[in-house]
Amino acid sequence: MPQDRLAWRGMNEGIPTVKDLLHGLTDSTGREPTFTWLLRADEQVRDLQGEYGWVVRAHSAQLRSLQQSGDELGWHPHFWRRDSSKGRWFQELEDLDWQVEMLRQAHRDLTTCFPGTVKSVRMGWAYHNNRTCAALDELGVAVDLSPLPGYRTLTPKPPTRSENLFDWYSSPRAPFRPSRADYRRAVRGGETAYRLLEVPSFVSESIPWALVSGLQLARKTRSVRQLWNAIRRPTYSINVTARPVFFAPLVTQLRTALRRPARGPLVFSTQFHADELLPNRSRLYDIRGVRTNLAALLRACDEARTPVQFVQARHIAALWSD
Repeated sequence: MPQDRLAWRGMNEGIPTVKDLLHGLTDSTGREPTFTWLLRADEQVRDLQGEYGWVVRAHSAQLRSLQQSGDELGWHPHFWRRDSSKGRWFQELEDLDWQVEMLRQAHRDLTTCFPGTVKSVRMGWAYHNNRTCAALDELGVAVDLSPLPGYRTLTPKPPTRSENLFDWYSSPRAPFRPSRADYRRAVRGGETAYRLLEVPSFVSESIPWALVSGLQLARKTRSVRQLWNAIRRPTYSINVTARPVFFAPLVTQLRTALRRPARGPLVFSTQFHADELLPNRSRLYDIRGVRTNLAALLRACDEARTPVQFVQARHIAALWSD
């Protein structure tokens, strides 16, 4: 993690490139892909750039252009915190008061410069707890794109100076209003729910690919329990920027889902980081795959004679009835 600067090449160079790449690719209504761009506004941005809302203020012209094209602007707060003794950054897990206050302050600054209202969020590292979920609800956020059902890197005794820790292992794979007793699930019995709608990333239930994913997590977390989790609840997910061979299991899962009767609209939520749109050394990602992958999703819906529509994240809440 850089100590004294953040780079924004993915935003400045990658976003315009992917927008151009997708011209002519349309849904059942004739609309080109709609994005929800989730903008960093958190303690690290304030520390390194001088203010929480720096991204919005520094890129106002580009952001207005994206909105005019039909895209949504949302929020992507991280809980990076600087270790004052060593100067390094880490994921703050223990100080919940700090987490909630940071969210409130960052949101307060965003409201002074944000072109519209903040209705959609994806938390940094997909991390949540009951208090941060409550804070988003209080701030008027309508849709949270954080859930990764079937995945868990946060253990009962997590390292205190680590990163990328979260827990959505038991969460539903369809959108849900989270219980105030446990943000990871819907209400039970006499519990009450938040107004906020949790919209999980679409995942594959392929056992072979789940084991591949579990192996990667086992290496990352140094815990063989990840392989057991992959067997107990097969889960595989990857960003839409992935090379088509790696994205294919999600297309296969979509085909399966389209054959099953649904209680509500089938939501395929996917994401990527802007730096994945740049040339990189990773064999997982290739910007050209975005068009191929989206075309494969559209083709699967067409073959199932199911209309499909690209929508802003905030509109999912209106489509999903309880």
